[in-house]
Amino acid sequence: MNKNDAIKRINDRLGKPALTDKNTHYADIGIYGSEPGWWLKIPFLGFKQDLHFILNNEKGKTFQHLKIDGGKILSPAKQFRAGDGAAEAFLPSINPRRLADALAGGSKYNFTKHFVADYKH
Repeated sequence: MNKNDAIKRINDRLGKPALTDKNTHYADIGIYGSEPGWWLKIPFLGFKQDLHFILNNEKGKTFQHLKIDGGKILSPAKQFRAGDGAAEAFLPSINPRRLADALAGGSKYNFTKHFVADYKH
């Protein structure tokens, strides 16, 4: 699965073109320390608009769609570890139902409340 294919599947399910290349962040599972998970780096200005996240699990042949409504997080620099004008978060994939930031220096922000749907490849 790639970003464009996942965007198309989600937009087809929603019945409207809500996800675009500009408002959607795509992440494959990578390693942080010794833990597998999804690495997110979101420009601070992006939080003013609706943000969509696609968390792909190629091995499990699934992906998750998350959405943060625009303006919902007013001070992303206080909610996440900041780097180069962007919020950084690492979501361990060991338990994909508990999507909490595990970065050192982060606020342990829980993305679970932004879960929209699971998809199979």
